[in-house]
Amino acid sequence: MLSRRNFLKLGGITAVAAGASACSVMGQKIAQQDLPETLVLPPSQPVDPALRILNRAGYGPRPGDVQQVRDMGLEAYLEEQLQPEKIDDNAADTILRSLDFQQMDISQLLTQDGDDLILELVGSTLLKAVYSKRQLYEAMVEFWSDHFNIFLRKNEFMPALKTVDDKEVIRPHALGKFRDLLFATAFSPAMLVYLDNIRNTRDELNENYGRELLELHTLGVHAGYTQKDVQEAARAFTGLTVRHRGPRQGHLFFDYDAHDQDEKVILGKRFPANQGQEDIHQLLEMLVTNRQTAVFIATKLVRRFVADEPPESLVQRVAQTYQDTDGDIKAMLRVIFLSDAFATAPPKLKRPFTYMVSVLRAVHTDFRLGRGREIGRWLRLLGQVPFHWPPPDGFPDTADVWAANLLPRWNFALTLVNNQLLGAEVPLEKLVLAGQADQSPEAVLDFFSRLLNGRSLIPAERQQFQEYVGAGSLDDETIRQNLKDSVALMLASPAFQWT
Repeated sequence: MLSRRNFLKLGGITAVAAGASACSVMGQKIAQQDLPETLVLPPSQPVDPALRILNRAGYGPRPGDVQQVRDMGLEAYLEEQLQPEKIDDNAADTILRSLDFQQMDISQLLTQDGDDLILELVGSTLLKAVYSKRQLYEAMVEFWSDHFNIFLRKNEFMPALKTVDDKEVIRPHALGKFRDLLFATAFSPAMLVYLDNIRNTRDELNENYGRELLELHTLGVHAGYTQKDVQEAARAFTGLTVRHRGPRQGHLFFDYDAHDQDEKVILGKRFPANQGQEDIHQLLEMLVTNRQTAVFIATKLVRRFVADEPPESLVQRVAQTYQDTDGDIKAMLRVIFLSDAFATAPPKLKRPFTYMVSVLRAVHTDFRLGRGREIGRWLRLLGQVPFHWPPPDGFPDTADVWAANLLPRWNFALTLVNNQLLGAEVPLEKLVLAGQADQSPEAVLDFFSRLLNGRSLIPAERQQFQEYVGAGSLDDETIRQNLKDSVALMLASPAFQWT
């Protein structure tokens, strides 16, 4: 296998070449029978709109997807992705139906081992990202899971509560109206436990949920509200709790005796006394229709899908769309993905989870979760295990947070391509045959460069790779191993990681 010294040496040429490639082509991890007999690769050009939307509005294209999107057209593909319920996703659904906890309710889940629940929730999240054809939907599930972040290891009950939250709160509303999603999260037992609202009573105020509702879920930190507004918002939520024992354990419960029934004033608006649970509905409605919420949500969406520094003009357009459509998430995404700012956006560094999924998809990995501990170990090394970000702000979206931990990505690529990842098999030879690149080592190198990075090798890269691979036949075992290592390097290159 390629030594670390030579790997880093070769890595330098792809860093030099990164500026020549504004986006990268990735394949997909799909079932073996879905690999096209013949792969039509994208043209050698800096930015292909099909590549861009597949990389940004999902977890990267599988072999054959780029040509399919080009044939469909960008808008048609986007509309298909915005209607996930119409996409035949039977292959992914079949895999997920085999999991143990998908059909259990909260009472059943609370009797299960917490570590088993965590393994399945994290593993099923990975499987959906890798296998599902509903790529934009899965990307939005991840986005909202960050926006309404819940730390999976908060306490012994959270694995069960978050399993339900993922299934009944985030996923049903990921492409719906922001109002419905906000209300669902506000009444989610997992959220109320995570942000300590179960301890928020008229006699002992707990501000955690009230603060994050304003700062992280709706208005944003710079929206001009005061500490008094945070306290008043917390008062509005007093008494909203979760039953912690009995046959209704884990279910939502509004304790009128624990609710502060006095008048409240939030953001200058008076909430009459003795409203009970109506305080909560009135507050959420006020927040969801606030212009600051529209701008805050628009900013986060544009940062996730367009640029670390969101273009202000696009943010304002998306915010206006939010207001014009009553917070319609699909409408906002249309504005983003069909904008000039998206088409011409600078490269974004993949977050660790996206990187792992895109690699698994890129080389058509035959991947089975098993008990999930090996893949969990790699997610920890990469730095992003889903639902394992302790503070309530969710995993960061900007490159500065992730750029210092790239070595594990290189190691993951080497491990995977050399079929040393437990439960995963990479069929490189089948890819080469499907791409009709089995004539020579040079043809194999160029094939994988175009497949993974969306372009042919530039002269400096070609020379370095050919010197490393060596001259000879594809029947030579040393050359075949060197080609594997070269594929791993391409998967670890800036051209693949920045899309």
